[in-house]
Amino acid sequence: MSAHYDFTGKVAVVTGGARSIGLVTAQTLARRGVKVVIGDILESGAQAADQINQEAHAPMALFQHCDVTDTSSLKALIDLAVTHFGRLDILVNNAGILDRPWEQDTEGDYARRCIDINVRSLIDGTIHALHYWNQDEDRKGVVINLASTAAYTPLTYMATYGASKAAVAAYTKSLASLAPKVRVNAVAPSWVDTNLVDTEHIGRDHYTVQYTGLMQPRAVVEQIMRLIEDETMAGDIVIIRNAAEPVLCPAPKSTQVEAKIRAEVRERAAAKQE
Repeated sequence: MSAHYDFTGKVAVVTGGARSIGLVTAQTLARRGVKVVIGDILESGAQAADQINQEAHAPMALFQHCDVTDTSSLKALIDLAVTHFGRLDILVNNAGILDRPWEQDTEGDYARRCIDINVRSLIDGTIHALHYWNQDEDRKGVVINLASTAAYTPLTYMATYGASKAAVAAYTKSLASLAPKVRVNAVAPSWVDTNLVDTEHIGRDHYTVQYTGLMQPRAVVEQIMRLIEDETMAGDIVIIRNAAEPVLCPAPKSTQVEAKIRAEVRERAAAKQE
């Protein structure tokens, strides 16, 4: 039987929380009794926090402007959860962008920004949260990363995006051994009905969008909540496709793999000495 997470009294940070998947995540967490700090470059995040507080009839949400590519701003966002609400329990690394086809990115600016937002900021935020949780043996944490099916399906028109999400998947699985103190999981959805679809080089008539269809943000958030709630899940990735059952890509037994590698290295060294 799965162990279930107690949301009572918990505090979360959601990057890119002003709209779409991030906003629905923040709203859902607040409805479960979690206090939420929303970070975004969009000032509409302040209104989103106000709406959450009005619905809850309590101060459940707080907004802070945050450019996740600015490491000091990202750290300040995470620290705000601790200074304002007294603790940090959940980090949802939701902020993300698409790149552009290489033909449209003559200087590589879109590619670099895609890596900065999708990978570097995600790692920066996670590391900062890990140091907070490591300061006290009683502190525990959950990190949810946003990957994508593009991590598993090469797409020429957004190669950097796919590479960034593959990095997110690998990073998530590599941190499986942090459990049970910290559980790091990820969701990997196909096209979702968000603003990313409406970028100039994609659009709702793009052949891949037509092929997969669009799922609603709620479908992704349901799996985010699943990965938070089920305390047996660590280093796991849930692949979500429209009109299909979610598929669990379980974490490798990293400690067993590392032990096996060490044993093989020792055997090779012993063989050389003979």
